[in-house]
Amino acid sequence: MINKNSIVANIVTQQPLAADVFRQYGIDFCCGGNISIEEAVQNKKVDADTLLNKLNALPVSQPGGISVEYLDAPSLIQYIQSRFHQTIREEFKNLSPYVTKVAKVHGERFPYLLELQDLYRQFRDGMLEHMAEEDEQAFPKLIEISKGHEVENADQIIQNLVDDHTETGQLLQSMRELTNDYQPPQEACTTWRLVYNRLENLERETHEHVHLENHVLFNKFTS
Repeated sequence: MINKNSIVANIVTQQPLAADVFRQYGIDFCCGGNISIEEAVQNKKVDADTLLNKLNALPVSQPGGISVEYLDAPSLIQYIQSRFHQTIREEFKNLSPYVTKVAKVHGERFPYLLELQDLYRQFRDGMLEHMAEEDEQAFPKLIEISKGHEVENADQIIQNLVDDHTETGQLLQSMRELTNDYQPPQEACTTWRLVYNRLENLERETHEHVHLENHVLFNKFTS
């Protein structure tokens, strides 16, 4: 049973569906996930008992889900690359024209859409650079470490990736605040609503991606 002392990040690792409950109440389970339930509900619109009831009512596991905590480092890296890196790159390619269109058509009347476009581009470019760094440099080195080989500056490799994740989380939070939690105004056109919906989905994917690296993969090298 999950209790007030259970750690948020560990809960999501063991029960991926918990991410949706934490997201509902604005509780960070990736970059800021190393806190207890009791700490997490402070200044949130939910009390610990209500949150615990929702978490403990979740199904034990997702049908067909992978218990990622039991994968070895090379297998987990391969999973991250196929599950997140490939799909996020593809979504950036497909979503970017819509973000540009909404900013161009509605940005003069709603200037915050121009700001959203700028934040999105920072997020996209940063993530693409980050994932390339992981695929080409960091992950191969982590695989070497997992095989028992010496790698220079191993701790710094992980810390650099964690720092990138923190910056990404800040950009995601800025986009969420700017869009009123991705609630489009009444006059929003179909493309505008599409952009908000897909940005929110992309936020969800990125949070799960970052959680898996920060609290499962990296723990294999720091525990």
